[in-house]
Amino acid sequence: MNDKENKNKKSNVLQSNEPNFLLEPDFLLDAETPIPNTKDSNLNKNSNTRKENEDEKTSNQKTTRKKSLGIISSESQYQKDLEILERLKKKISTQSRKNFQLEKEIKGLDQKIALLIKNRISLDEIQLEAAENADDLKIISIKDERVREKYSNLFYLLFHEPRYLALVSRYVTPLECEKLLQLIMFTIYGNHYDQREEKLLLLLFEVALHEEFQNCTHTNTLLRANTTITKLLFTYSRRGPGQLYLKKLLSSPLQKIVDDEELNLEINPIRIYEQWINEQESTTGEMTNLKRKLVNEEAAEHPKVIEILAPRIQKLQELFNSLLDLVIEKIDMVPYGIRLICKQIRNLTQEFFPNADKYDSSALIGSFFILRFLNPAIVTPTAYHLVEGKLTPNSRRNLTLLAKILQNLSNMVDSFGKKEAYMAVLRDFMLEQRKKLCDFLERLCRVEDLEIDESLNKFLSLSSESQQIHISLNEIYFVHGLFRKYINDFISDQEDPLKKLLDTMGEEPKQLDRNLCPMIQLALENNLTSPVLQQKNNLNILYKETKEKLATIYQKLLKEFPPDKEVDTAMFIKGLQNLRKEAKVTKDAKINKKIKRILSNMKKLIREKVLSPDDNFKKLRADIETLLLQRDEYHQRILKEFELLESVKENVDLHREYLRKQLDIYREYLENVRRQAYEKQRNNMRGSLRRKNKTIKFSHAEFQKSGVLAESDIPENRQQSVFFKISNTESPGVFGFGLYYQNRPKALYETTINMENLLELQHNSELNLELEYLTLNVNLLIYTIKKNLM
Repeated sequence: MNDKENKNKKSNVLQSNEPNFLLEPDFLLDAETPIPNTKDSNLNKNSNTRKENEDEKTSNQKTTRKKSLGIISSESQYQKDLEILERLKKKISTQSRKNFQLEKEIKGLDQKIALLIKNRISLDEIQLEAAENADDLKIISIKDERVREKYSNLFYLLFHEPRYLALVSRYVTPLECEKLLQLIMFTIYGNHYDQREEKLLLLLFEVALHEEFQNCTHTNTLLRANTTITKLLFTYSRRGPGQLYLKKLLSSPLQKIVDDEELNLEINPIRIYEQWINEQESTTGEMTNLKRKLVNEEAAEHPKVIEILAPRIQKLQELFNSLLDLVIEKIDMVPYGIRLICKQIRNLTQEFFPNADKYDSSALIGSFFILRFLNPAIVTPTAYHLVEGKLTPNSRRNLTLLAKILQNLSNMVDSFGKKEAYMAVLRDFMLEQRKKLCDFLERLCRVEDLEIDESLNKFLSLSSESQQIHISLNEIYFVHGLFRKYINDFISDQEDPLKKLLDTMGEEPKQLDRNLCPMIQLALENNLTSPVLQQKNNLNILYKETKEKLATIYQKLLKEFPPDKEVDTAMFIKGLQNLRKEAKVTKDAKINKKIKRILSNMKKLIREKVLSPDDNFKKLRADIETLLLQRDEYHQRILKEFELLESVKENVDLHREYLRKQLDIYREYLENVRRQAYEKQRNNMRGSLRRKNKTIKFSHAEFQKSGVLAESDIPENRQQSVFFKISNTESPGVFGFGLYYQNRPKALYETTINMENLLELQHNSELNLELEYLTLNVNLLIYTIKKNLM
């Protein structure tokens, strides 16, 4: 190529549309022009020979690496599989959240039906709320940028610093506990299969357990009551991995027990005696002349009871041994998170109770693994979808007895049968089994700490996209208010980032109507760092973005490089330019735009000395290759996860159907009660109508003297001229309330009072009902209504 041609070619390069930074280094003048050899051509030949050998070795390693990069799955296939997996995970998490809300709804209905049975509320006060539709509201964004930024910062802190959630959990009321539990398990860390979220959630448990141990004086009271931490642990154990383990472990043995209609493991002598008498009478058709009611000692000494009891004890022990051996054998199936929590409990026991022996430690581990994890599944296998068919009272009792043995055994005490005398016959057997269970619980703790799998964590941290959570405005306001309320109880440092942030946020907004409360897609962003650190973070993000974008086209880029040559800077840039030209020819706007962005980023990174052309972008290329290999490793995990997650999804859907059936049972029950109430009302229509139209009237002074009127905003000079009316309405349990002025038929203020709402306020220890102009005492208002109108 002559000088003129070189000059023309150089001119063409200078007139190109590539970013200007590509024109600054000499190597970018022409990708086809040989790179000048700046090394001394008269170097010692022996030195050259050694260098050639080293280069050949390095070249072989790089060729092998390039081949390995060439055979990994394509970017498009990886992205496709990743999208499928993420959709599946989202479905699991969303349905799990809905299931949790349905469970809360069913629990609430349990309480209301109990009140109904006790005639404390009316039938019409019981309403079935559409808990399943809670996530189907319109998704919006917070319009005020400053407010959105502050909430993004708040939830960023809570997400990445789980100690805050752990610390506040010790101070919340029972009502706040339920809301906080849902937020932690289904919103903030709602992706049950995200390893980063799993790690942060386990760190939360570590802090919360540490606080629990630090504030306890004796091991006997630890992890026994229904505190926030025990509720969190129970809910965590019911997430996908825990559910799957229980299904694989227990489905088969429990199904065999349930299917065996002849199996009766009852060992309570009184029950055995009563069952024997019932069987005799139903078989012979004659009433027995035996004494029907015996105490435990009398029943245990009856010859027939002794005859029945011996083989049952033997069978119960055999089944229990088989079940315990299975649990021990399948120890490697226990999810990592469950095992790590067991390890945390053991370590904290050793730290705070150094005089505790191995049995004390095992008892505390068992209070989580046995009491909160295994036993609920054994006792209620249909709720966990472990068995098919309906449980008979007998099969349910059989499972309960197995769980009782397991629970008594895990308590690691010698006083078996102290609470239930009939269990004492198993004392020797359980003492024999105690060491076996103790050794298993100790082995359960032999897992690595959280920091082990760093390669995956590094890969997951490469994403330049911000973390997002799906949350309602009411949940956002609840968290805001919760931390404002309790922050001074557990943080004294005025420079603490959460404390400083809350100081700038002011009071939380009021809660919105549930049906009108929208959902928010909230990005978690950290804008709390100093300008210097922020600039550094921005450069890190830019570098990550460049790596990530390059990684998506790197396999194509490799094909632009000669297989037998070391990749230098000019070759690297030329390869990118060739891919961009090809994208323009094929009209692939996406690739064209991506490469343009890569080149622009590289210009900025070179200017800030994050990248250096002098080393042929060696670190960048190495990071990309490492990223690709880690990505492929992650892709292989994704492929293995599909079948697992499909099974989990099936289980979650089964649980949804189970909960729906439970609601159907409630509906059927309530419909029957309603029908009976209608018949009764029709038979007593005349008396009911007279009662329905009843109205009671109070002057301001009378209402105040009775104690019902706790506070009044009515001016003193007007109080003598006003009075109040409370009356029945057509809806049972709903009462009209009005404030009237003398000689005026129309009320100054009217509303309705629902007895169910009053009872809920009473149940939650809320003393007052706030109305316009007035504050009424809840307890005395309930008394007044019941006395005069019900």
